[in-house]
Amino acid sequence: MLGVALKPAFLKGIKLERSGLKDAVIYDLSRTEELMRDRLGSDVAYIRSLNEKVFAQGGKRLRPALHILAAGSPGSSSDAVLLTAAVLEMIHTATLLHDDVVDGSHCRRGKPTLNASDGAGSAVLMGDFIYSRAITLMLAADLRPIIDLMATTVHQMSVGELMQVGLRNGRIPTQSEYFDVINEKTARLIETSCRSGAILGDFSENIINAYALFGRNIGLAFQVVDDILDYIADTNTLGKPVGSDVAEKTLTLPFLLAHDQASPAGRTELENMLHFPGENREKIVNLVLELGGVEAAKREARLRSDEARKNLSALQQDVDGETIIALEILIDYILGRNL
Repeated sequence: MLGVALKPAFLKGIKLERSGLKDAVIYDLSRTEELMRDRLGSDVAYIRSLNEKVFAQGGKRLRPALHILAAGSPGSSSDAVLLTAAVLEMIHTATLLHDDVVDGSHCRRGKPTLNASDGAGSAVLMGDFIYSRAITLMLAADLRPIIDLMATTVHQMSVGELMQVGLRNGRIPTQSEYFDVINEKTARLIETSCRSGAILGDFSENIINAYALFGRNIGLAFQVVDDILDYIADTNTLGKPVGSDVAEKTLTLPFLLAHDQASPAGRTELENMLHFPGENREKIVNLVLELGGVEAAKREARLRSDEARKNLSALQQDVDGETIIALEILIDYILGRNL
């Protein structure tokens, strides 16, 4: 019996108990979680204490679940599949630790961030520790195509993060710039989760590419929905104050669409409030809602989700039907968080 029980929220909607698919995914996620805990272990007491705080944050485990599904053998996944699933979640976790430092965030998922509890230095170094451990695990397993894919992914995620920081300069970014940022910082790793699973599942190049496109589109939809939630979710659900993005001078799609749709006077009002975004957080949130920015962003999230459904149609002849159903439900979960 595994000691780590995981039941991510998006799996609740999968009504496939008779086939055993949901239990199989949960089983492999639990194996992945134990693998992460084991491989991130340390003889250094302080690292162990930081690890406990990191794991206590929890998480959706969306990326390893997608990877396991794409590999095609949930419940009996190979060591390579489970190791890669662990590495994907480790990369994601390390990125969040660094993000919280860059953004000055003190709360994530309703709990103090590591930089809030132990300082920015410890959070950065813990992120580095997790990143470096992920790299050594991949090298030890000698999964060459996956190593190359992961290295490129981490590099591009860093590019996306730097692009986002570079846009916090008082200039309102274009929608194209916004999508470039979220494609690299969020969608890239989700795309890689799907692509790496299909590679290890020994699927054809066409299937691998279809999985990758699916991952990219749900990754984009996922981030758009996250950005919408920053305007409409309550603080307890969001795990951080509403309007945190704009207070940190991160202008996301709801703001950009509201600005585009506003009258000249409305645009000027928004732009003037950005001089003191922290003080004007609530006013900015309300004005974005009033100008229809959130509703327009919801439409964009649906468009990206529709593209993901089209990607699934390219998989239907080569991927079992229950996996397709699970992935369709996952799309519904992403949209259903707020739409």
